[in-house]
Amino acid sequence: MSSLRNIAIGLCLLSMGSRLAPAQGFVFFHEFYGSMGYTDPEAARHLEQGTANGLTFTPPVVGGVAQLAQSFGAKLMLRLPDASSPAGISDDQIEKQRAAYDALAAANPQLAFMWDLLPEWDQSGGSWVPDGRPQYAGLSKAAAHAKFTSYFQNRFPELMTNLSTGSRNYQLAAVTDYSPNVSDAYEMGVDLCMLERGIDELGDLSTGVAFLRGAAQQYGRAWGIDLSSWRTANGMATQYDNNNVLVGGWSASYLSRHYYAAFLAGANVVQNEAATYRNGDGQLNPFGQATQDFSDFALRRHSDLGKPAVTAAFLISADSGFDPKHGANNQASAVWYQDVPYSNGDFMIDNVLRLAFPNFWLHGLTPGAPFADASGVATDPAKFRAYLAAGGDPRPYEPMPATRWGDNVDIVTTKIGAAALGRYKVIVMLGDVSLDSRLRADLTAWVNSGGVLAMNVDQASAADLAMAGVVSKNFAARQATSSTWAATRIKQGEPAYRYTPVSAATADVVATNEFSDPLITRQKLGSGEIYLTTASYLQAASRDQVLVHGAQLLDSLISRYAVASVAGPPVEYIVNQLPGKIVVGLINNSGSVWSGNVTANAPAGASNWTVAEYIHDQPVPFQVSTPGVTVAAQVAPYGVSVFSFEYQISQQ
Repeated sequence: MSSLRNIAIGLCLLSMGSRLAPAQGFVFFHEFYGSMGYTDPEAARHLEQGTANGLTFTPPVVGGVAQLAQSFGAKLMLRLPDASSPAGISDDQIEKQRAAYDALAAANPQLAFMWDLLPEWDQSGGSWVPDGRPQYAGLSKAAAHAKFTSYFQNRFPELMTNLSTGSRNYQLAAVTDYSPNVSDAYEMGVDLCMLERGIDELGDLSTGVAFLRGAAQQYGRAWGIDLSSWRTANGMATQYDNNNVLVGGWSASYLSRHYYAAFLAGANVVQNEAATYRNGDGQLNPFGQATQDFSDFALRRHSDLGKPAVTAAFLISADSGFDPKHGANNQASAVWYQDVPYSNGDFMIDNVLRLAFPNFWLHGLTPGAPFADASGVATDPAKFRAYLAAGGDPRPYEPMPATRWGDNVDIVTTKIGAAALGRYKVIVMLGDVSLDSRLRADLTAWVNSGGVLAMNVDQASAADLAMAGVVSKNFAARQATSSTWAATRIKQGEPAYRYTPVSAATADVVATNEFSDPLITRQKLGSGEIYLTTASYLQAASRDQVLVHGAQLLDSLISRYAVASVAGPPVEYIVNQLPGKIVVGLINNSGSVWSGNVTANAPAGASNWTVAEYIHDQPVPFQVSTPGVTVAAQVAPYGVSVFSFEYQISQQ
């Protein structure tokens, strides 16, 4: 079809006007790639039908794109790297496009304009690092981080200038590939950081959300998910034939569950990379239908689900470089692009994430697949495509994690400030993290105001031990194989672990080992508490699991402030809250029907409860008990259910 015909069809759709009011707040961007890609009739169709309320395009910047957006009240995202090597054009040409975009934004103040000037900027290869990425082997983590940031500062001075320029008519965005780098994107100055997910060469969604949402809270910025349908395992982006048989890429089910998980987790933006929504016969394919269904849910029927009820955060070093394991080529126990071997603290991070997000490391793998290559780990793309062509179900080979505490835990760094600390009730220190005087003072004030801090003896300085109300015995580390909670006096076995002997000064002893040495102490400080654990990094000596009493401590601290709970087999869930309503989304990433109980914990004075399931907008029977309101729920294989618990607060 010629470009003139594309434009004609687009203008025809424009003349229809927008029949559907755009949603406020959440933006669902769809990318249309290539020169004048916005003239693709599919772009106007998506906006006219309300399937999207944001449009992502590439140069040239022309007035027609604003005309299209204005007709439907859509947001605009310009995808243009602010550097000649990844952009494929000169710096002068980039500046001309930037100036044109700024002028377009100034002329259309009623629209919202964003410039993605850092698309996939932190790749391990590619055009951002044409001479090869920096190497970090043999460096400390602090030195690796400094080398990482200085590369961009020195290589792309024009980019750094645009990031630091305060006067402009648009906001700045980035698409980051690796979870630990989201904080650096905010540090460089972007207003919105998106994390690329979906593609099997990058990490899973759940751990990615924890890193990204935590960084967004830390810096007070917006965040989103950039969703790619490309799958290296079969060498294609998502595509269906005219019989709706998946030809390659990811299944519509897999991508759809990413939509709902990101939206429920509080994303300000979900951006679809350029995708195929229709088959060759012009009919919506299953991915196009799933996209329409999600748009109807998120942009119209249930556009306001409140905010994720996130009360706990993991605190890691700003220099950690820790990227959760994923895919066939990213399973090494190493950080900073797998150049720096794990320390004991890194194993702690890995083990706690395995506890929080079971099976996250399987993202990008295809365990048990009949199309594995000779190694048994990676896949043979041709065999994979043949499996799909024969009608094989891809969903069992698209692993997504479950969640122990829901997608309701953030990851923050040692650069967090006092204001951001106030967002959380519980902070758990993970890995090789140490407190400087500023952060120690901020945490002390936060604890005094009611916060609960958990730290490990291997993370604690003398000042931290004093703050925790314990005294080191200055003995060499010892080995033990059990733990006993003081409150129950029940002894339980543990894998062999090393611990540092301490004695309680002003702290209470919460748990001990077979030698009566403290394993957990609790110091009351103002309205809050400090918990100190003495088993080395709270993990087995084999460094392959969190200790039993460690998991129990985390369970008790995180559940203390939970707004809702989920009981049953492993499942991914997310809890949101807004006045008079608690929303629990369940995402079943397994091939079996999930059955379990969902309980909303009743706020004081709550009454007149009603419960509905939002995917189908149907009322749901429930039971009222002392903790709150419980629903016996079922979720179809690879399905999504969203339960809304509404109540009124009785006036005294």
